[in-house]
Amino acid sequence: MVIKKINYSALFTALAAAIAYGGWAVYANYEHGLHSWVMAGIVQGVYAFFSTFFVTYVARLVFFKCKCAMRGILAGFATSFLVMLAIPMGVHCLAGTPDIVQTILPGLIWGSIYLLGFLITLNISQRNPDLKS
Repeated sequence: MVIKKINYSALFTALAAAIAYGGWAVYANYEHGLHSWVMAGIVQGVYAFFSTFFVTYVARLVFFKCKCAMRGILAGFATSFLVMLAIPMGVHCLAGTPDIVQTILPGLIWGSIYLLGFLITLNISQRNPDLKS
C-alpha cells in the first residue's frame, strides 16, 4: 500500500471551508433556535470539509477522462457542480435544516469559482510541461 504525502494546502482549504460555511449556516439558521443552528452548522461544516476533497477529485477525474482542454473544463465543472448541489441538499433535507438554499448558496458560489480556477489551472499545467508536478 502506497501512502501519499499529506497535502497541507488542501487540508488548510478544507478546514477554512468548514469554519466559514459552518459559521454561515449558524448565522442563516440562528432565528430557528439552538437545535436548528447547531445542527445546520455541524452539517454544513462537515460537508464543506469533505466536499473540498471529493468535488476536486471528481472535477480532476472528469477533466482527464475528457482529454483535458475546454471540453474537460466544462464537463469537470458541470459534473462537480451537480455533486456540489446534490449532496448538501440531501444532507440538509435529512437534517431538517429550515433555510437550505440560504445555507448552501455561498458554498455553491465560492465552490463554483474555486472549481473553475482549479480546472483552468489544471488545463494550463497540462499544456505547459514545465508546470506539471
